[in-house]
Parts: sequence; structure tokens; C-alpha cells
Amino acid sequence: MLEKGFEVVDIDPVLDDCEASGFINDKRYAALLVRSHVARGHGPIRIRQAIAQKGLTKDCIEVALAASHYDWFELAKAKAIKKYGVPKVTEVKGSPSRGLIAKEKAKRVRFLLAQGFSYEQVTYALDYDPLDDYAD
Repeated sequence: MLEKGFEVVDIDPVLDDCEASGFINDKRYAALLVRSHVARGHGPIRIRQAIAQKGLTKDCIEVALAASHYDWFELAKAKAIKKYGVPKVTEVKGSPSRGLIAKEKAKRVRFLLAQGFSYEQVTYALDYDPLDDYAD
């Protein structure tokens, strides 16, 4: 509004009215951003970063993340399954070579870390074995 030529004395009452009416609500906006990023498969670290870039306070971000009640470990596992099918690396292109396996696992770790998941969440996601779901 300042860029449009309005004075601060004119802007403040309007913003106060909008806030009182519920049109401007940082908590609701932060919760919306959390849901939006989770739908894209982002982890809590990347979500914190993205919301902070929008100018919201650290407290507001933490409240929104705490209120979200997402299982970040399961979200990391779902992201790994969606990207790689079977996230646990046992062989690469039919070769059980340890060097190729280590390289592929490092690639997957980097991908999940870049998506905003912690190392513990990444480890959980990549140690997932789909056959464990059917074990009795």
C-alpha cells in the first residue's frame, strides 16, 4: 500500500479492521502453507524454510507444524516409494555391486534430504522393505 502512495496513518486502521474481521490471519495462512507443502511431499525442514520466506514469525511456523500432526517418517517413506518404487536398495540394474548400491543409496538420501526430511526420517524411509507389510 505504501508503494501505491497511501500514507501509514491511512493504512494502519484498514489493516486493523481486516485483522479484526479475520481476513488477515497468520496462523490460518501458516496452516494452509503446511498442508500445501505436505501435499507436495515436502518435509518439515523445507516447510519451515518456505514459510519463513513468506515473512511469518518462527513461533507461528512452529505452532502450525505442531498442530499439523503429520507422521513425518511415514511421509518420507511415501515420498521414497513414489519416487523409487522400492526405496531399499539391494541391487542396481541387476548388479549386486556394493559400489553401485552405495552410490544409488547416497543419491536417494540426497533427494529426501533436499525434500526437507531429517536424516532419521530418511534412514527410516530407505530401510523400508515392502515385504514387511505382508509378513505375518
